[in-house]
Amino acid sequence: MNRQAPTAVPIPVLLLFISFVSVFLLSPAVQAEPLVPLHIQKGTNLISIARQFCKKESDWKTIARINRLKPPYLIYNNSTIQIPLSLLVTETVSAKVASVSGSPRIITEDSQSNILNKGDLVVPGQTIRTQRNEFVHLIYPNHKHTRIGPQSEMTLVYLMRLTDGNLKAEFSLEKGNIIHILKKKLKPNEHFQTRTPVTIAGVRGTEFRVKAVDTETSIVETLTGRVALNGAGKQIVLNKGQGSKVKKDQPPAPPHSLPPSPTPPNLEKVYRTLPVILHAPAQADIESVRLRVTTDPEGNTTVAEQVTGPGQDFKLSSLDDGKYHLFYTAIDYQGFESAPTGPVLLSIRTNPPAPILLKPDNGLETFIQTIKIQWLGSHLAKFYNLEIATNPEFTSPILKQQTTDPVFTTPAMDPGTYYVRTQLVTEDGFVTLFSLPLSWKVLKQPELKGFAPVSPDTDVITLRWAATSEVASYIIEIAHDKNFEKLIESAEQLTEPSYKIRNYLASGDYYVRIRSIMKNGQQSPWTPRQTLTIDSEPLGLKHFFIALGCVALILL
Repeated sequence: MNRQAPTAVPIPVLLLFISFVSVFLLSPAVQAEPLVPLHIQKGTNLISIARQFCKKESDWKTIARINRLKPPYLIYNNSTIQIPLSLLVTETVSAKVASVSGSPRIITEDSQSNILNKGDLVVPGQTIRTQRNEFVHLIYPNHKHTRIGPQSEMTLVYLMRLTDGNLKAEFSLEKGNIIHILKKKLKPNEHFQTRTPVTIAGVRGTEFRVKAVDTETSIVETLTGRVALNGAGKQIVLNKGQGSKVKKDQPPAPPHSLPPSPTPPNLEKVYRTLPVILHAPAQADIESVRLRVTTDPEGNTTVAEQVTGPGQDFKLSSLDDGKYHLFYTAIDYQGFESAPTGPVLLSIRTNPPAPILLKPDNGLETFIQTIKIQWLGSHLAKFYNLEIATNPEFTSPILKQQTTDPVFTTPAMDPGTYYVRTQLVTEDGFVTLFSLPLSWKVLKQPELKGFAPVSPDTDVITLRWAATSEVASYIIEIAHDKNFEKLIESAEQLTEPSYKIRNYLASGDYYVRIRSIMKNGQQSPWTPRQTLTIDSEPLGLKHFFIALGCVALILL
């Protein structure tokens, strides 16, 4: 029985309206076996294809059946046919893990789960699974990359080279989001496509996002180049700046313009404390803003990602000291996301931190005018800057001092309230923030203002002095001698700034001093002694009767 093989036939040139992409227009239903698209070049036929790419020349029959080709088995230039993966002669290629953040897992074909580390190789059949705040960056041959976002699950269905040296790759995204980046335009027979539960996205020389929103919905967004998107047997083309939403068992929605990229805010030159607070750009018709933090200006190695409302704040609390690169994207109310703005340089340096003041005790009240200020020292300090002011804002410091030691003694300070703060300067010129300020209060010492004259009808002498704030009581001493060793009168726990001498004092000089006792028990120094002079009185009626009484006693 003679079997008639298809003969080579002239292949007409078919100018497809999408010459830049080759995607098989099938429903994205799960295939029993992966089908690999093959680009048709002029002057070939099924037998020559099987001879070049397949394990057996007779595999052309399976190819014909899979692609529903009937005699005379015509295939067309620049079109695509599908070949079962098991028929192809291939060289397996692995993807290299360029970076990870967190502890993502890799699931092998035999369901073994291991932590994925930087430098690991990912081979076809393995699945990468990320949790919240976990990221993975994969690198493939020929300048191709994939960034896997948090809470994602992506399987590398196949990654291989054909006998003509061209690279073929297919991915399955079950949930989450990925971004494919192709630095160079694909060759005609190269292939890079992603399946989700509801759609297929194929590309040539572009950057695009694929998001599996849930098992019923996927979103594809083109950032550069063009993408062909398939669903329910229909295909649309997404140009740069366009996206489409695909529902299960429905064709892709018409292209939707991505929102404008946000304008990044101005950043400080260096952030010296954590968390770093960054203001999200305000933008009309935007539901949220995404901030992605990377360690490289290309944006491949992601270390943090946050989403907040426009005009709200991002709070980055777990970044080490170093330089980072920020990328901002805007997300509209339909879930479409803009192309990124960036990179914007972020510099963080929290070490060494601001000094910590030890002395004086915050809120100290004292009569001592010279105060010792002390703070924790650091071996990283070249010197310290110290400031003293009379207000907590330090708008007009009354003293600025540079010192290499973590201690400083003030000059004599007038009564009043003072605030102190200090900062550290390193050898390389880095200046920390100022320390949290401390305050203290120098109290005014009590001062005798003078003596009330002796009333003509009483022996009472009243001493008065200026009141001291926050005083619990006063102590007064009156003595014959300057050293106050011969006290003639003393009193404690005086609640008013005055004292009445009711005892008779003979003419002469007396010495007076007082001190304050604060509510916290602290005592002020004694005031400088002051002299109380009692003059001899002229002989008056009072003295006459005293003398007369004395004479009468003698006579009796």
